[in-house]
Amino acid sequence: MSNRKKWSFHIPLQPEFKMKTAYYIEKREFDQKRNKYYLYYQFKCDSISNSMMVIPDGCIDILFTCVPQAPYGKVCGSVLRSKEIQLVPGAEYFGVRLPAGRESLNLNCSMKDIVECEIPIKDLLLLDDPAHQLANIPSFEGRIQRFQETIGTIFLNEKSYSSVVRNALYSIHLSRGNITMNDLAQKSGFSTRYIRKKFEQDIGISPKLFSQIVRFQCSLSMFMNDKNYSIWDIIEESGYYDQAHLINEYKKFSYYSPRQLMDTITKGKAWVM
Repeated sequence: MSNRKKWSFHIPLQPEFKMKTAYYIEKREFDQKRNKYYLYYQFKCDSISNSMMVIPDGCIDILFTCVPQAPYGKVCGSVLRSKEIQLVPGAEYFGVRLPAGRESLNLNCSMKDIVECEIPIKDLLLLDDPAHQLANIPSFEGRIQRFQETIGTIFLNEKSYSSVVRNALYSIHLSRGNITMNDLAQKSGFSTRYIRKKFEQDIGISPKLFSQIVRFQCSLSMFMNDKNYSIWDIIEESGYYDQAHLINEYKKFSYYSPRQLMDTITKGKAWVM
């Protein structure tokens, strides 16, 4: 299999899932049948907190509340600015993170209808909520297997992206979000207008905005890396013009400067800006 066919979507960070829960586990798996990577994860809320901050990641999550008395499933599109989501204190959650777009999720709706929305599964499928199939399974691995064998056969799409969108996604991820519309047009041979139209149809947002989210996520990963990159390392590696550009883009997506966001996520982890 060529590298182009085997490339995987970035595994973006949702830091508060890991850092503000009683526990968090995840497993990344490649689906041979659909030629796509998925991230399976599970966490348990502490007994007090009932909210969690989510940040833009350019993905779709299927999230299940695994409370046997009241199981609940919903599809969550990527947010475009950070927001608080409401959770059940003490509840266990099981999730599947998918690459954004209609070629990942088998739904008869516009991808623009998914962005920034939380939609109950039963409303999308017009079926009983399948969350009860997972709620009574005690193990993470067991839930992954049950999802793949039952719920995933309904939700996960076996189709592939159109070539223009697939190539655009490949170029965006390869460049860590540092690519212009003119570069995408030159690489593909299609006009910027055509690429933008197809991308918005399949992904739900523009390629420019998606690229910015990828760059934001890649730089955030560097901030949280144990290697302690300096601010100037991150600016250079991530393709920001200067410190002001980085700060403005962070405020665009999270309302916070990098320092403020890191303090919020890590409860005061120190780093020098």
